[in-house]
Amino acid sequence: MKLSHAFAALFFASAASSAVAQDWRYSVGVHRLSVPDVASHTDGINVGVSVDERTDSGRHLFGSFDIYLDHDKDHLDPDHIPIWWQLHLGSDGDFWRGNQMRVGWTADINTRMNTVSSVERQMTALPALVAGYDGQNLRASLEAGAGWFFLEIDDDAPRNQGHDRTNLRNSTFAYAATAKLALKLNESWTISGRARGWRDGNTTLENQYTAALRVDASSWMGGGWMKKPALVLSADYYQYNLDVYNSPNLPPVLRWNNDLTIRLSLEAKW
Repeated sequence: MKLSHAFAALFFASAASSAVAQDWRYSVGVHRLSVPDVASHTDGINVGVSVDERTDSGRHLFGSFDIYLDHDKDHLDPDHIPIWWQLHLGSDGDFWRGNQMRVGWTADINTRMNTVSSVERQMTALPALVAGYDGQNLRASLEAGAGWFFLEIDDDAPRNQGHDRTNLRNSTFAYAATAKLALKLNESWTISGRARGWRDGNTTLENQYTAALRVDASSWMGGGWMKKPALVLSADYYQYNLDVYNSPNLPPVLRWNNDLTIRLSLEAKW
């Protein structure tokens, strides 16, 4: 059984138990996926659902699922179906917790499928140790772990560069370090960020950077059918090392090695 399958089985088995507290939320929004290396910009709409739950056994579970519908005008992938999605599942816990400091563990699964930037499939599964600080207005943590990294490049754009599909998958055991930060500016405004780097020995596989601004809109949008509404402006930047996919005497497998998704969403409690 793959590591990701084991994590998923643990997540759903835990979620099936009675929950002490659940926070289900849904979102709708607009987004722009940019590929800076070739000045490509693809706009679209998206919907999502997320959950944060604590079971009666004390386990903390969280996850999200988002679907994106693109208006693909640049056609970096000449045979692209303009729908893509991403999934996040995770769990965490403490080994020790003081007044504001903690040492613990976390485990997550992340998938990303069929982006306009020619990511056919990306899947990672990562258990990690965590050292964190949880203050009243500031939360920060550092994570270090080792897990499974898989990235497959769609074969349509590489075919235009002379490549076939035999060398477009990289599946490996890899190490990852993660830094997270969240700052509560006031009762309504919160900013957060995350940086994660994946390495295979001395080789960098991928760097990920995310940032978000969250605004509680209950004071001016609540009171009706929407429960605890919020506006979220987020940015997700991925930088890939595509050298492992290149072949001798051929151009690079892709003319770019990064993508940036900027998203504005309205979310509310289910």
